[in-house]
Amino acid sequence: MKNILILSAILILISAAAAVYAPALNTPFQFDDVKRIVGQAQVENLDLADIFHYSKSRFLLYLTLALNYHFGGYGVFGFHLVNLVIHIISSLAVFALGIIVFNSPRLKNQALSRHSRMLAFFSSMIFALHPMQTESVTYIWQRAESMTGMFYLLAIFLYAKFRLASAARPRFMFYAACLLSIILCSFTKPNSVTLPAAILLFEACFLSRSIKDFKGSLKYLAPILLFILLPAALAKFDVGENKGVSVRFDSYYLPYYYTKLRVLANSLWLMFAPFNQTIEHDFSWSASLVNPISTLYSAAALLSLALAGILSFRRRVLIAFSVMWFYLTLSVTTILFLDDLFFEHYLYLPIFGFSLVLPALGMEIADNFKLDKKWLAACLIILLAAYSYGTYSRNLVWKTEITLWEDAVKKAPLNARAHYTLGVYYFREHRNNEALREYELSLKLKPEYPEAYYRLGEYYFDSGAIDKSIYNYKKALDMNPDFFEAYVNLGNAYMGSGQNKDALACFKNALRLTVDKRYITEINSIIDRLVKYE
Repeated sequence: MKNILILSAILILISAAAAVYAPALNTPFQFDDVKRIVGQAQVENLDLADIFHYSKSRFLLYLTLALNYHFGGYGVFGFHLVNLVIHIISSLAVFALGIIVFNSPRLKNQALSRHSRMLAFFSSMIFALHPMQTESVTYIWQRAESMTGMFYLLAIFLYAKFRLASAARPRFMFYAACLLSIILCSFTKPNSVTLPAAILLFEACFLSRSIKDFKGSLKYLAPILLFILLPAALAKFDVGENKGVSVRFDSYYLPYYYTKLRVLANSLWLMFAPFNQTIEHDFSWSASLVNPISTLYSAAALLSLALAGILSFRRRVLIAFSVMWFYLTLSVTTILFLDDLFFEHYLYLPIFGFSLVLPALGMEIADNFKLDKKWLAACLIILLAAYSYGTYSRNLVWKTEITLWEDAVKKAPLNARAHYTLGVYYFREHRNNEALREYELSLKLKPEYPEAYYRLGEYYFDSGAIDKSIYNYKKALDMNPDFFEAYVNLGNAYMGSGQNKDALACFKNALRLTVDKRYITEINSIIDRLVKYE
């Protein structure tokens, strides 16, 4: 009977996840997909040495993308199917971890353990169907996030199985598999740097019944903690993959970190209430801790949550774990200075803690008020239905480039990149007037925007206004002298107006900015023709 119930739970989870992500299986390449996947030599050539040289810290990510291309070309269905399978495996890992957590040495004598399978099932369903997970699953490039999450959760599960096993042989196998999963995670994305600390947290919260137990576990944890160095080392030697990413705690960058307080508070809110999802969340910067005042409120709320987590460690360990998990799994994107303040895929792993604690709190409330557990199950099913609707609806928004970015502009009207990107997709659909409007809006919001001037150059060249095209390409290059595409297109514009000498200079500048053999061959061919003509 027990096995039948577990099998039924697994089948329900797989079916539900497949149903809500069905609209996304033919979603086109979006946003960074085009820049990082389409046309990349590392994707098109299944060359392990070349992939490793290009990106050590994302080696496995690029390998899976290359395998997708090898077997199905750029057909998006295969890419999306792999993303969905990864997410389902992660959700099943949550189910397995939930059973372990609710039967763990710290919780097995509590009422929660009597309903461990039911709580684990609802935890895994919340993780699988939560609308905030869509960006990590539907956005192909963010396979990095879901795949890291898969190895992350599997490593914790394998460590727990090692600690709870009694026979020597399976204990050794679980420990070896745990180390392998940590290594695989390290080669998927640099935020795997927190995984050893997460295993330590799991040990302290659930597996060790006393300080003595915890001290005894350190002999197993010590080798695992050494792996903190691996993702950082891999990222250090990447070829430009992590350029500009660092910790910058000086006064010039303080507004960034003040703003991060509001971002963290908003992340917490989005887990509870996933409304107004968008690919571009627009945050105005905080000038200080009190400007705007919401920065101070956010800091107070986050500090209160952290204190609540610490104080609940002895009596309410599940709450303590969920709070510390939230801060730990968001620590990398919070501490490092990144170009983008927030993306929804940052919440892929933090939702695990939320998915564990929500059904457990519901169970405690039901016990305190002597409610039939059927009422709790009904409430959780209604919540899952709402999440499923939200995820399904969000996947419909991802259906085309224009629907995604029209949604972004609607929800973040002051975001220059949202207007710019929508303009790009309007232009590709020959909706030129709408494209021009979006480019001009993006420049109004962000006057120093070389990409927008580049696109205006493209727009005017297509319209036959060569002089305006040249003007805008030159503006783009004034702001970014290493703008390869702008040099190429400016060269073409000069050729179109008969200014071959200027065109020749542009193509020579473009040559020094690329190592792509295809571009080098094409540009050299054009230069040869220009030289002969001159």
